[in-house]
Amino acid sequence: MLNNKWKILFGIIIATLFVSTGWISSSFALDGKAGEVIKTVADLKDLQAKGLLFESQVITMSEQLERGIPIPIVETTDQSMDKVNGRTYMEATRKHAGKASLDSEGRLKNYAGQGQPFPEISADDPQAGLKAAYNYDHKDFGDTGLMPSWEYLLTDDKGRIKTLGGISNRISLNYRTAITPTPSLGISDDIWFKDLIAFTKPFSMKNMAQLTIKYMDEARLRDTYIYIPGLRRIVRGGTGNRCDCLGGFVFNMDDSDIWSGDTFRFNWELLEVKEHLVGTLSDYDVTTKGGTYVKGNHLTIMTLERRKMWVIKNSPKFDGYCYSHRIYLMDPENWFYKWEEMYDRSGNLWKILQQLFAVMPIPDQNGGGNIMTNSSGDAIDIKIMEAGPYYHNRISMNDPSIIPEQFTLDAMRRQGR
Repeated sequence: MLNNKWKILFGIIIATLFVSTGWISSSFALDGKAGEVIKTVADLKDLQAKGLLFESQVITMSEQLERGIPIPIVETTDQSMDKVNGRTYMEATRKHAGKASLDSEGRLKNYAGQGQPFPEISADDPQAGLKAAYNYDHKDFGDTGLMPSWEYLLTDDKGRIKTLGGISNRISLNYRTAITPTPSLGISDDIWFKDLIAFTKPFSMKNMAQLTIKYMDEARLRDTYIYIPGLRRIVRGGTGNRCDCLGGFVFNMDDSDIWSGDTFRFNWELLEVKEHLVGTLSDYDVTTKGGTYVKGNHLTIMTLERRKMWVIKNSPKFDGYCYSHRIYLMDPENWFYKWEEMYDRSGNLWKILQQLFAVMPIPDQNGGGNIMTNSSGDAIDIKIMEAGPYYHNRISMNDPSIIPEQFTLDAMRRQGR
């Protein structure tokens, strides 16, 4: 029989053989299954090697882990169409399914505000990527939307933190499904929706406001008006330049809500369909006080789940755009983007953006059902070394108290003051 000394030596030899040959490496490795917890950067890289994470996700999540914030993997949630959209929106989707199509230039036609233009898309369809992009364009934003408080924290490479904050409102004049009158307010036949953003912080940007008008005709570029409080003037933004980052954002105008550009001006290609780990639903009522939402400039509510995702490439059809291409992770269960990589003109990774979503119930008098909306996320600008999370305290959808008179140039001026 072996004495204790030889038992220990024999155990060391066997353990060394197991590790060197890889016999036990998989027994301690994560498989991307519910119940596992990502605790180290090595865990992230192991999941990347299994094809379940992008390198950009490893970059984004590594610092969070190093700050002692683990990332749980949870059961895959039900995010099917009826679960994440308003009742009237889904009724319109089913009523008009199969009517929408694309013309030779990639523009959406035969769309009359019927909810989702292409609720059923085959991955074998050569236009699958473009159709999926139009589904996101026409996702259920709600006929109105009010974001009374949002914050965006940015940390530079020296550890300095700046906070951007403000309010955001939106109203659809056409393509309405929930609040009467539908499908149009009858005010304008050529305007789809209006967005109004007003900044409350930092002090240098306080009272700056921006009004954006999106038209029904896709060939017509959006109008953007900016109120500059220091000048007490409204200036019109260049309609052709969507690459400017207003107010120190990492995002430019097309990056808002992960994509808000003119879809037909870009090429859309479905690269692959794969199992992938992405952020799951968050609680839209979670408090932001006491570090329960943000810790050390990182989101603490992030969990991952394994889902079937579409990897989609977006590239401009025109010269002079700020990005050579984008790579998206899109969920074909509901046609929402969950992750984005942005590449500069030389093809190098430039920015990374993650969106986390929450499902909010809609009162029956405002249409009923739910709306899945962007509740928080993380952004990184690799070139200027700035990164940080954003979050919305609470969002109100299909609120009839939001009226068109709140979206005029005069209203923007008053909002700015």
